[in-house]
Order: sequence, then C-alpha cells, then structure tokens
Amino acid sequence: MKLKQDCVRYVLLALEEQDLAMFHSGASLSSILNVLTNDKYSRDDISYTLLQLSDGQYINANVNKYVGGFDITVFNITWSGHELLDSIRDDEVWRQTKKATSNLKSVSLGVLKNVATAVLTGIIKQSTGLPI
Repeated sequence: MKLKQDCVRYVLLALEEQDLAMFHSGASLSSILNVLTNDKYSRDDISYTLLQLSDGQYINANVNKYVGGFDITVFNITWSGHELLDSIRDDEVWRQTKKATSNLKSVSLGVLKNVATAVLTGIIKQSTGLPI
C-alpha cells in the first residue's frame, strides 16, 4: 500500500484535535475510522497511515498484529509527530511544499518536513525581512 502524504497531514491534524481522554485511555482504530473515514480517505488509507505513523514514531500507539489484520490504539502524537505537523500545518506552506516535491517519484516524511521547513522559513523571511 502507498502512504499518502495528504492523508498523513489529515490524520495528524485530526489526532491533534482530540482531548486528553485519548492520552489516558487511547483511541481505538474503530473509533478513529468512524470519525476520519470519508470520500477522500478510505478505512484502509487511514489504517495504513496510522500503522506507518506508529512505526515511524510519529504517534504513540499500541499495535497488535494478527493473522489477517491488526488493531491499533492511539494515545498521542510524539514530539517528532508534532514537529512534522507544525512544519506542514499551514495551508500555504503545504501547497508550496507539495508543489516543490510534485516532480519527484517518492519523498520521505523526513524530506517532506525539511522542504516544508524551508518553505516556511522563506515565507517568514519574505513577510518579516528577518534574516532567518
């Protein structure tokens, strides 16, 4: 399955909106899927994104793999996850980042974060004149 960058952003933004109850008791895969599945992202897209965010240590989660599938309980976004999200949160930064990477066949989340940070830095320089 392919990891969709727009889905990564969508899932991280949605997880960030959760209250502290998620931190204490966790959010189950089924409850997350009920809220996040839509016409743009299927249950498989969101499930795979959560699994990869956990593997990449962008979220804290318990993953139970078994024959025929897996279950995941998400507790919170990690420091690295917040760094990634903060670099791609702004719609204009996201648009420019996607444009800058659109000709590439693959872009890791780390590279995506670096490009977004460069875009954000450029926007701040341009709007404030600060030598960042």
